[in-house]
Order: sequence, then structure tokens, then C-alpha cells
Amino acid sequence: MIFGKDAPLHCDPHGGNIAIRLNTSRRAPNNFDVILYDHGLYRIPDNSLRRSYAKLWLAVLDADEPRMRQYAKEVAGINDEQFPLFASAITGRDYRVVTKSVATSRTDEEKEAISDALGDGMLEQLVQLLGQVPRVILLILKTNDLTRSLDENLHTRQGPVRTFMILARYAARAVYEEKMELLAAAGFGPRRLWRRFAAWVDFARIEFKLSAFEMWLNIKRLLGMQPTII
Repeated sequence: MIFGKDAPLHCDPHGGNIAIRLNTSRRAPNNFDVILYDHGLYRIPDNSLRRSYAKLWLAVLDADEPRMRQYAKEVAGINDEQFPLFASAITGRDYRVVTKSVATSRTDEEKEAISDALGDGMLEQLVQLLGQVPRVILLILKTNDLTRSLDENLHTRQGPVRTFMILARYAARAVYEEKMELLAAAGFGPRRLWRRFAAWVDFARIEFKLSAFEMWLNIKRLLGMQPTII
């Protein structure tokens, strides 16, 4: 919903607003429907915002701090001083982890660092920061936080990194579709064909990276090295 072109975004997906229904017309493991209730809080972000937000998440997953800062400013007007707090807010992780890799489980040290920071006034700073961002961004952040919480409470096999892997796939698709649209509007020719191929390679690189990481997580699970559930 966040990354889909012209798609309405349900901004209150907590456990009480979601149900799972068996669908016998499809095969396992996809033989179910996800039912959303309480349709009072929808937004339709414009496509430029969706795409900039997708690029922000790809930068987060690549631990590319310059690009993270660029798209945080583009999406929410975040300046360099505000960025570390904003990065922690959108990922739910310590800023030092965000600049290295969010695709890791939280350690006891990280949880303690976040708890200490909240006690040292970070919560007040966060409230002030979120009060300055556009309302639609605030609702998107709320939606991300709720879905991340749902996933962690389900104790999924891949642990908390699963949320980031799903985000990465949809973000990569949104960026790829934007590139294809721009190239289609520019017409055809050898140079544009090359750019199409380059765009596909970028998309395939992310898919391969995620698939390899997912395979590694499954191997760890089979070997009894289950990711830490937060």
C-alpha cells in the first residue's frame, strides 16, 4: 500500500483491524486472504512521495548515509542535525546500527542504548521532530511501526529482519517502475535500451541480495541458529 502507485494506504493496521481468512481457491502457502477493518483512516500519498520514500528505504538497507540524508530531506524536510533521530524513528533501531546494517537482530547492548537515550530526553526530541514533519509522513511512519510490531509479535521464523526484507522488495519495485516510466516517456534508441538494461540490473541485484540473505537465514534456522526474536 505504501509503495503501490495510486494505492490507498490504510494508516491504522493494528492487530484489532486485521483478520486472516482461509481461501481454498489458492494453494499453500498463499491460501489465505488478509482482511482489513476500520476504514476511517486512509491516505493516498502522491507518487513522487512514494518513490522518494522508496529510495530512502533502499538507502537505509544499503547503509548509504549520504543518500539517506538526501531523501530524508526530500521526503520530510529533515536537516542534517535532525537526521540521526529521524533515522532511528523510521527504523526503530539505534542510529549507529542504521549506518552499518539494519538487517541484523537487536542486541542487548542496542536495546540498553535506546532505553538510556529515551530516558535522557530523546523521547521529547522525537515528539518535537515528528510534530514538524508532514502529516502524511507521520501516518506512513505510524503504519510502518504498527506492521513491524505485528510481525515481531507473530514470532516469524526469520525474526525482525523480515520486515526490512519485505520493505526492500517493494521499494526496489517502486524505484524500478519509476525508471521504466521515465525511459518509456523518453522514447526508444540504443542508449535508452542500455539504460533499461541497467535499471533491470539494479533491480535484479537487490532481489539477488535479498534472496541470498533469506537463504542464509533459513540455513541458520535449520541449523538451530534461530534469529533473536524481539
